[in-house]
Amino acid sequence: MRRKLTRLFVVITMILLWTNCSTNRVVTRDVKTVADQVWTYSQTHPDGFTLELSTITEPHEGISVAYAATQGCHSRNKLNRIVRHALSNSGYVGGWLDTTDSLYYFDSSRLFPEDSLDAAIRFGIENKQKAIYIISSGTEVRLDNR
Repeated sequence: MRRKLTRLFVVITMILLWTNCSTNRVVTRDVKTVADQVWTYSQTHPDGFTLELSTITEPHEGISVAYAATQGCHSRNKLNRIVRHALSNSGYVGGWLDTTDSLYYFDSSRLFPEDSLDAAIRFGIENKQKAIYIISSGTEVRLDNR
């Protein structure tokens, strides 16, 4: 009986591992590990990115808007806080180079559907953002003067 249970456990474990690998899902919720992955990704995307943390992939559409709670992060040592917030909220992290001050920002982000520009702008203004980003067109919408 014990041998059958052991085999069953092994089979179930293998199925779970295979499922997680085949769906490309991040199975760890360890903030430091995920933050390391985001940092590494940022090094090869100097102009900016938006990442879905569950897969460490970029969405192809949506409007990325950062949360005010995660503003002001410009370095790896603050990135854990950003990832922790993202994992507890919408699950997206963005990085972008602000050409007006030459700083590279990391933020926990919320994605809006692209047909919800007004809602995205309102959320951006409420969260004191400099800009929002339309992913599919690569368009930055500045909010500085709104």
